[in-house]
Amino acid sequence: MGNRPPESDGQLERHFAGEFAHSVDEKGRLAIPAKFRGRFKEGAVVTRWIGECLAIFPTSEWDEINAEVAKRPRTDRLVQEFVHFVLGGAHETEPDGQGRIVIPAHLRQYASLQGEAVVIGAAQHLEVWEPGHWSARLAQIQPSIADDLAGLGI
Repeated sequence: MGNRPPESDGQLERHFAGEFAHSVDEKGRLAIPAKFRGRFKEGAVVTRWIGECLAIFPTSEWDEINAEVAKRPRTDRLVQEFVHFVLGGAHETEPDGQGRIVIPAHLRQYASLQGEAVVIGAAQHLEVWEPGHWSARLAQIQPSIADDLAGLGI
């Protein structure tokens, strides 16, 4: 997307991709990578995610997730676990004028965020990782990635 006009502010970004070094300040604020800020103009939801990281969803994507959950039986054990883990930890927020969102203390604690952070694009959402956890995750993936991708037909 090298031909993207600078004023688009992420509007042309169809999928989140990339890795960005950021930090969480003393007030719990994290800057959304500049190229994605346009996707969060209507707000964001940050919540617990798989692998001791956080997920940040644009409000529209979050609404789609909730619509899917609403279609499932409320008494289903997996639905209940998803609701407790993901929906129960969710925090709605709006980016400030500098593109920062507030990450509440319970989510910073869950993801071990104490200053430095790695923000990665994960297709439909962003993930926020503590740098050591992110390095460990990559080391875990590296040995088998070629075989796994071949099994997916990639």
